[in-house]
Amino acid sequence: MATTGCTSPKAANYNPAATQDDGSCIFLEKIGGVCYAFQDVDQSQVVDESYTLSYSLLGKDWVFFHDFIPDFYFSTKTQLYNLKGSQIYQHHAGNPGIYHDANPRSFFVDVIFNAETEMILNSVSWLTEVLNQNGEAEFSTLTHITIWNNQQCTGRIAIADIWDQLQYQVRKTQGLWNFDSFRDMLVSYGTKFLLDIFHNFAVAPNVINANKPWFDQDLLHDNYFVIRLEFDNTSGNQLILHGADIDASKSPR
Repeated sequence: MATTGCTSPKAANYNPAATQDDGSCIFLEKIGGVCYAFQDVDQSQVVDESYTLSYSLLGKDWVFFHDFIPDFYFSTKTQLYNLKGSQIYQHHAGNPGIYHDANPRSFFVDVIFNAETEMILNSVSWLTEVLNQNGEAEFSTLTHITIWNNQQCTGRIAIADIWDQLQYQVRKTQGLWNFDSFRDMLVSYGTKFLLDIFHNFAVAPNVINANKPWFDQDLLHDNYFVIRLEFDNTSGNQLILHGADIDASKSPR
């Protein structure tokens, strides 16, 4: 009589007495410092799509996710640290966006504006404060902005490329910025244009036509808009976002 079980010697639950495999083999694989269990999967084809979540004790909910994956977190009475390989990173210390290597990571906030009826987006405004490493205010702001709704997307716009089109008002050391030169730049209307959560919902490659004829660049219209405000952290400065708003009018459609 056949004895069923896992017949693969590489499996964690290998049964040397089994003469017939029953598909129960479990394979352990360490990827990026994390141990995973797979069943009937070729581990060499596995793509690590993990991310780190932050939990708010105040709101008692998940409030943020990060695309870096530490091996371990630990804290003292006053500081939070994480361990990656042989390196220890202290949170909220040093240049913003620097974690376990010398490459700064962008910081972004997605602000969602809803409406009960379809609206046309006229402009976006935001209030920021940028401080250099000496704590002095600088005449600067976000580095990128992306706007989308259900069917349209502007693509990732570099602020440096549209600097002359921005309207700026001084409010003490804070800057109120306004931007209205944006249109739908998708190659075709209704194209799936965002990647998944494991890729930060970034705009997918090859869906934006930067040379789209002006007469094909539609105004953004929908009953909601997502405004991604991004700071790439390459300057080493600190950006404080005080608020964001939009100006929208009711669509005649």
